[in-house]
Amino acid sequence: MEAEVRESKGRFGEPAVRWLSLKQLVRTAQEVATATVFARFADKRDVMGSAPASIYALTPLEHTDPVRVDFTADTGDGFDATFAVARLLAGGMSTSDPAKFAGPADLLVLGGDEVYPVASAEAYRRRFTAVFRAARYCYPKPPGAASRVHGPPVLALPGNHDWYDGLSAFRRTFCESWTRMKDKVDDLGLTKVGGYEPAETTVQREVAGDWTTVQSRSYFAIRVHPRWWIWGVDSQLNAPIDPEQLAYFDAAKGKLNPGDGVVLCTSTPSWLEAEGERPPEYGDRETPLTTVVNFRRRYLGLPEDERLRMILTGDKHHYALYVPAEKQPAEDDSLKWIPGPVLVTCGGGGAFTSPTHHLKKSLSVPWGRQKQDVSRRVTRYGKLTEYPSVDESKKMRLQIWKMGWHNGPGLPAAIGLLLTCVFWTAAGDRIVHLPSIIAGVVLAVITCIYALTGIRGQRDSSPLARGIKVIVAGVAHAAVHLLAIALVVWLVRELPTLDGRPWWLWPAVYLPFVILGTLVFTIYLLVSDLFGYHETEAFASTRSEKFKSLLRLTFEDELVSVEVVGLNSVPPARSSKTPISEMTLHPHQVDHFGVPRTGQRFKKIPSHPTPEAPPPGGRESIVGGQ
Repeated sequence: MEAEVRESKGRFGEPAVRWLSLKQLVRTAQEVATATVFARFADKRDVMGSAPASIYALTPLEHTDPVRVDFTADTGDGFDATFAVARLLAGGMSTSDPAKFAGPADLLVLGGDEVYPVASAEAYRRRFTAVFRAARYCYPKPPGAASRVHGPPVLALPGNHDWYDGLSAFRRTFCESWTRMKDKVDDLGLTKVGGYEPAETTVQREVAGDWTTVQSRSYFAIRVHPRWWIWGVDSQLNAPIDPEQLAYFDAAKGKLNPGDGVVLCTSTPSWLEAEGERPPEYGDRETPLTTVVNFRRRYLGLPEDERLRMILTGDKHHYALYVPAEKQPAEDDSLKWIPGPVLVTCGGGGAFTSPTHHLKKSLSVPWGRQKQDVSRRVTRYGKLTEYPSVDESKKMRLQIWKMGWHNGPGLPAAIGLLLTCVFWTAAGDRIVHLPSIIAGVVLAVITCIYALTGIRGQRDSSPLARGIKVIVAGVAHAAVHLLAIALVVWLVRELPTLDGRPWWLWPAVYLPFVILGTLVFTIYLLVSDLFGYHETEAFASTRSEKFKSLLRLTFEDELVSVEVVGLNSVPPARSSKTPISEMTLHPHQVDHFGVPRTGQRFKKIPSHPTPEAPPPGGRESIVGGQ
């Protein structure tokens, strides 16, 4: 067992992505541009219309036992963090007693961005399937499993990184089991999966990381309990939902019984658009939030608006919980306050940790139609929990200082080269003249373009206001670089003349500019984060593998309980020579709450005490039954 894990780890284990390396920045820009242009003229979701429109059932209608479902998102980055989360998923390690193993859940749901930085068949193999397979080999075969490699079923949504290759690798990994076998359906026409499916059918299916793949499209609807459903919606690259998908969920709506509860999975926390005390005004604009709002109204809205109980997503690599306010504000002439679904972000599957200190404390989500002279149906939300905490998130900013060290020499070298070129234009007899002015303007244009990528306008602010912010930030950024160049020019002029200054003096300033330029860029990221800008680039530069998380959902007839499992740190499994059985994990309970199927929207469940971690050097096996 140990040898198989080590072989997979040694052959396929990858370090965390260097997001701010020059090579990665260029590659990501190319893929994003290509995918965006492609998405305007071709939609792979339409192509999937030829695949079976299967709607799934995990249990029969007479099932009465609780059903366990695990959810995580944003996996497939560095081996250490992804492997740690995959081990929690494979073993079902208890947060109250880490020596107990419940085994894998009845179903695994992946909420998007299964692989980084860009999807491809090779990236999926090295960063996802091999890692999850290695984690599954840490534990014995689950009772009732169809085979050693056919674990419980997995359903996955694609995120933006999965779409960068046109969804080809995602479809190959998760959506091709139907080509090898014929589904078994029940009396209601639902495709049986998991324990509801005959073992002889399961072994014909394909696997992804030793989890059994069942879906035929990039979206899905599954009855996980006689009274509970999970729906997963694919919004491509924040595009409107395609007609084939709309028809699919129209059919899924027909399978719902009165009183059934639905948990909806999306690929982005679109509700963050609605920050503040009043809902945003969209007019005719289409955004990720309007897509979700329109979908809910069409399939889960009036008169069945009680059906949608909770929305799960990833994309942001942290955990955050927004719950409907217990007391909605008094109604006014334009707003009608209504209850809404619980909103959960859990993107802690392995990618770099996202900050939580920029999350707003309140949201106002407009769930109803936007018509003039009609009161808008709005839900006021309050942020209840976040992981990491706001204080821990702010402390992580200190890691931004190590940006150059964490992301390789490419970007610092490029910054140093740019500043050296500007220096050459100002190092002659005159500092301020036409060549140096042109070079300074070019530098300011470059910094303004970069500012444009990370500075967003406040809600309801004009494009002019955002433009002013971009110009101010870009010019200030360029000005500090020019100040550093002027300082070096002055120092060079103060040197004694040696035969007209040696030729090697000019290339000798390159290294100081590498250091000074990187320092200025790092300061720019730090200052920008204080204002809530460039947060993705700033925290991507840290490559942090702390504060990973997943959700454990337990579905019962009247309630789904949600336990949020956190890992403050992960062991260095990729490079360590420590046996797998001695690589300790210390999961703890971050949050615990319930969502009733009807009536009350949210129920807090008391948390149990988390056991203390063993002292350094202590031994605690994670391999059950070996």
